[in-house]
Amino acid sequence: MYCYVHITNLLCVFNELILWTEISKEHPVFVKTVAQLTNKNLSKNILDKLDEINIIFSSLQNKSMELKKRITYSIKIHCSYVVKTGDLIEEFLAYDKRSLSVLQEVKEYGKEDMVWQTLLQHIGEEQTFMYKLFTDLLKQFR
Repeated sequence: MYCYVHITNLLCVFNELILWTEISKEHPVFVKTVAQLTNKNLSKNILDKLDEINIIFSSLQNKSMELKKRITYSIKIHCSYVVKTGDLIEEFLAYDKRSLSVLQEVKEYGKEDMVWQTLLQHIGEEQTFMYKLFTDLLKQFR
């Protein structure tokens, strides 16, 4: 069961964005490394998609850290900061959907390897948790 998250301030939201983008950008690196070590022979197409997931979450993390800095050092919180924060959450949700889709493709490899499948299942559960978390946060913005 998921806990509902209530926003108490914008910095709290940025801390969530920064934490979960860090984890999300590392998942593809981890999948690629374990696949290579266990001879899963992922296709170039899948490897490219995993690299793309890493890049888009890295970019989102950088945008989140930059906006957090602006908010942290501002005297006033402008409405535009609230709108931009909501936009970052929407971006996270879109990237998370993409990540889950690619993960389903990766699950087609090594179906007989239960350790591999368990790892992929765990990553999928984390990404699904993130989707629920950010959906709950976004409802408070829109």
